[in-house]
Amino acid sequence: MRLTGSVPRENQQAIGFLSLEATSNFAIEVHVMGVKIGWHRTGIGRALVTAAKRYAVNKHARFLTVKTIAPSKLDANYAATRAFYESVGFLPVEEFPTLWGHGNPCQLMLHPLEQGVKGVI
Repeated sequence: MRLTGSVPRENQQAIGFLSLEATSNFAIEVHVMGVKIGWHRTGIGRALVTAAKRYAVNKHARFLTVKTIAPSKLDANYAATRAFYESVGFLPVEEFPTLWGHGNPCQLMLHPLEQGVKGVI
């Protein structure tokens, strides 16, 4: 497994993180991403996803993917996570009920990438 990452900082303090993994010749996965609660809704998450898109396009990937807890498990925090990913262009593709074990259904989300998209490269 080879991961690449990014950590935005404010006054020497990490305020978010992003780790990416190539899962095929065509896809880069957002392996893990987070933004400190005090920094939610300030554009940090959106900037991290933009950086992920830029990286993926530069690696000639056609898709950016992410996995999160599926909506079949009622959880307000993960509902907000899925809403964020949808707001930046990810689409829910498939639910895997037991990928992470019973009680933790996985939602695969996909973001199609266009090579040379203005603002991404």
